[in-house]
Amino acid sequence: MQKLKRFSLLFLFLFTLPIAIGQLPFPNNEFSEKPKEPAHVVYAASQVLSTQQPLIQTNVPFHVLMLYTHSHESYKPVVAQSKGLQEVYDDQTNIYSMQQMMQHYFQLNQITSSVVDFDVMTELKSTGAKMYQAYGVMRPVLATKLSGENYDLVIDFHRDSATSKVTTLESNGERFAKIAFVVGAKHAGYEANLTYATALSEQLNRMMPGISRGVIKKEGEGVNGVYNQDLSPKMVLIELGGIDNTKEEIERTMAILAQAIRKAFMEITV
Repeated sequence: MQKLKRFSLLFLFLFTLPIAIGQLPFPNNEFSEKPKEPAHVVYAASQVLSTQQPLIQTNVPFHVLMLYTHSHESYKPVVAQSKGLQEVYDDQTNIYSMQQMMQHYFQLNQITSSVVDFDVMTELKSTGAKMYQAYGVMRPVLATKLSGENYDLVIDFHRDSATSKVTTLESNGERFAKIAFVVGAKHAGYEANLTYATALSEQLNRMMPGISRGVIKKEGEGVNGVYNQDLSPKMVLIELGGIDNTKEEIERTMAILAQAIRKAFMEITV
């Protein structure tokens, strides 16, 4: 009987031993709770802007006025394709006739546009005036247009007389007509025009290095030096490519120019 009692006590001890050991603070036997799910943190926009891309707000409407003082300036490949001729001036196939294409690219970038509907070089021919008088002939027409409405940018489009080597950029297997800006420095307010031209030139080259040839200041003897830019501080003169540029090269550049205008003057970081 005594032996049976000792056996029962031994059995009870061996049965409870694993439970007792499990309560001891050994590293491999610690009790653990299921980890809590981290609370979802919601940040206000102002709290996370520093780690995100800046928000861009587009300043619309933005209204561009286009004019063509040397309206019959043309591109040899474009005239050749249309008429089979090699001409740098044409009374039909010219920069003035490209206005709808230009307006299309502006529209794609939320830019509204108007045109000074005046064929200056046809007027020169009909009156017997000389080429150097073109700005004088355009001046009263432009002044009237500017007095009737407020424009955010005024562009006088021209075609440079330089050849393809100077006026063409190749990038990623595609060719583009280069742009040059001309600012007349012979009037008191030219620095405002210079600011607009410089901002747009720099934006173009940020988007596609080398597409802008920069800003050319014109002053001194033998040059116009004003180009009617005294009529508006927001007016720029753009040389869009040169005599050898193709229609495709010009259109590619117009697409970039419209985007550059939007980025330089319409988009505001908020």
